[in-house]
Amino acid sequence: MNEPRRIAIDLPGTEAFRDDDLEVLRTTLQTIVTLSMECRDEPCDSSRRMHREGWDVHWGLTWIARARRGGVTEEATGATRSEVLARLQQLTSLHEVDGCP
Repeated sequence: MNEPRRIAIDLPGTEAFRDDDLEVLRTTLQTIVTLSMECRDEPCDSSRRMHREGWDVHWGLTWIARARRGGVTEEATGATRSEVLARLQQLTSLHEVDGCP
């Protein structure tokens, strides 16, 4: 029987991480691995269906950022945290008139 493969990563300033922070990281990484291995090399049923209907399907994990003020909500997506925050900043700045919120 195959032993599970493991990876190790260096964490910056590990004294800043509490036990619950480390558990969040472990769970997040496990989720990413599970999602990326979900269909292995075989297309999933939904992916096969979209391919049959002529769609070229690509997927990946992404960052989502939301900003709310009063009844207004803006949302952006991006490949990195800095990218998504820059996009969200652009969207929220559209609500300013002459620099005033």
